[in-house]
Amino acid sequence: MNAAIDPMIQVNPLFMRVDLLIEVSKLELAIASIRRQKTKAEVESLVAPLASRVARINEALGRLSA
Repeated sequence: MNAAIDPMIQVNPLFMRVDLLIEVSKLELAIASIRRQKTKAEVESLVAPLASRVARINEALGRLSA
């Protein structure tokens, strides 16, 4: 059996969409948790990268729907 990954393997867009939605949910839970547990001064620096990732994933979801 060939252990190399076939570059022609196609991922079902439905599975990719579900995986991205799960990732967005996890990020939103993390953001909510940070906002509850950290001081206002800490929140911005911790939430910014997560919010940026959510935005990028939402863009990808938009492209999948097209």
